[in-house]
Amino acid sequence: MIRPRLVLFVLIAFTALASAYAFGAPGLHRLAATVGAILQLHGTPVAVSSGKLSEHDLEEINAMSVQDQVERLLEKAINHYQGAAEEITKRVDGWTGEFQSTSKLETETSTAYFSNDLRVRAIALEIWLAQYGFHKTPETVDKLIGDLPSAGDRKYFVLSNLGILGNRGIEPQKVFETIILYVNDPDPSVRSGAINALGLLGTENTIEPLLRVFQNDSSYDLRERAACNLADSGMLPRELRKKAIPELTRMNQDPNLDQRMKSWIGQAIREIGQ
Repeated sequence: MIRPRLVLFVLIAFTALASAYAFGAPGLHRLAATVGAILQLHGTPVAVSSGKLSEHDLEEINAMSVQDQVERLLEKAINHYQGAAEEITKRVDGWTGEFQSTSKLETETSTAYFSNDLRVRAIALEIWLAQYGFHKTPETVDKLIGDLPSAGDRKYFVLSNLGILGNRGIEPQKVFETIILYVNDPDPSVRSGAINALGLLGTENTIEPLLRVFQNDSSYDLRERAACNLADSGMLPRELRKKAIPELTRMNQDPNLDQRMKSWIGQAIREIGQ
C-alpha cells in the first residue's frame, strides 16, 4: 500500500517541477534550492553552531534576573548546549526560592523531565527543588517526612519532592523507606503520590515495589502509572529498567491475565528493550 506521506511528497514535487518547467532555467534553480531545503530534514543532524555556551551568552545571562537565568539556561540544557548543565549546577543553590513558576518554565521543565537524556531529566528535578524552596539537606528530608501524616491533600506533593531529594543523593534509603509506607494507602491519590515518588527516586530498590503495584493495585490507572515508571517515565537508568523484564515476562505467561494487562506488559517490554 502506498503511504499517504509518499503520495503527498510526490504531488508536491510534481507541482514544483511543473512550475519550474513553466518558468525556464530560473525556475529550475529555485526547484533545486527547494529540494535541497526539503532534504535537510532527513539524515544526520546538521550543526549550525558550536553547540557551546559562548562568552556572549554568559555575559547576557549574568545580566538577567534569576527568573530569566533559569529559563534561558534550562532552554540551553534541553538543547544540549555544552556548559549549560554546569552553569545550572553552579547557580541552582543560589536560585532556591528566588524564582516563580511561569507557563514558560512549566513547559520547559516538563520538556526536560521527559527528555531521553537522564541528565536533562535530573536538571528538571534540580529546578523543581529550587522553585519550591527546598534545600538539598537531610534536614529538608526530615521536615518533609514529619509533615506527611498531616499533609492531607498535599501528600502527593510531599512524597514527590521526597523522591526528588532522594534522587539527588539526599538520604535515599530513608526516602525509600518512607515512600514504601504509602504504596498501599487506602486513598488512591496517596498511592499515586507514592508511585510518582518511586519513579522520581529511581534507585534499584524501587523496581520491585513498582512491579508489585503494576500487578496487584486495585486501580488500573495506578497500575498503568507504575508500568510507565518502569518502562520510560521517571529516573531509572536504562540498565536498571532492563532488570524488570524477567518479571514482566513471567507475568505475561499468566493464563488468567486480562488483555489490558497483557497489552501494557508488551508495551513495557518493547519500550525497555528498544
